[in-house]
Amino acid sequence: MSLDLRREMKNVGTGRGSLETFRELEMNKSIFLLSTSAVVLLASPVLAQSQNVSMSGITVEYSGDVAGNGEFSGATVEVYGTFGGNLEVSGAAVEINAEVGEDLEASGGAVEVSGSVGGNAEISGGAVDINIQVAGRSEISGGAIDVSSGSVFTGDAEISAGALDFAGHALSGLQIRFGDMEFSGRADQAGDFEGNNRKGLFRRRDRSEIEISGILAAGGMICAHEVRFLEGSEVNGPLTVLADEEPDYAAGFDAANITYIQRDRESCRDD
Repeated sequence: MSLDLRREMKNVGTGRGSLETFRELEMNKSIFLLSTSAVVLLASPVLAQSQNVSMSGITVEYSGDVAGNGEFSGATVEVYGTFGGNLEVSGAAVEINAEVGEDLEASGGAVEVSGSVGGNAEISGGAVDINIQVAGRSEISGGAIDVSSGSVFTGDAEISAGALDFAGHALSGLQIRFGDMEFSGRADQAGDFEGNNRKGLFRRRDRSEIEISGILAAGGMICAHEVRFLEGSEVNGPLTVLADEEPDYAAGFDAANITYIQRDRESCRDD
């Protein structure tokens, strides 16, 4: 409380202040109290930023900025914000939109992830939707995976999926195991794409398929039952294709960098 305000209160108490002065004093006091309350309310989020956060329950929702780590679990989990450390989220249905300073681990029945990761990312689920930038190593697995065009993988990425739609950009190594795959993204280094998860009638042999409409800047290796190069696809480095039949090529496609080898077994692996 200011010195002037104290003096006014003293004047009123000794009878030297008028009624008008008293009313003015009460108004100044109210303004002072409101200002103090506002300072306290604004300070609370700042304090929360310096703490780790851990929450669990049937339905978990969190939105905020955390300087440390975050850990969330539940049937339905939604997490939004920034985390200076690690972020770990698990649940039947998981939705994450976050900037993570270190590592991310997300798992669930249905997992949707967007944002960025400064360290490594490990994501798994039945259905996985990704729009993310990862600085470190990425390990992604799921029944059905959709990697959007906004996704960028700076470190090595390993993906295993029954059905995969990859439209992202892999700057380093890209290893993919798939049943069915659509590749419309870009791989800067040699890619390793192996189809070995989709079995035909009575599980007699592999029936994996891959369609490519993206860019394989350094070639690599593809092994699958059926391989198709669609309009817009580019292979700018040596690429070996192992398949049961020669690949299908779109009209005008340049196949000069492709070497085709017929598979001598029923799958890409001996097991």
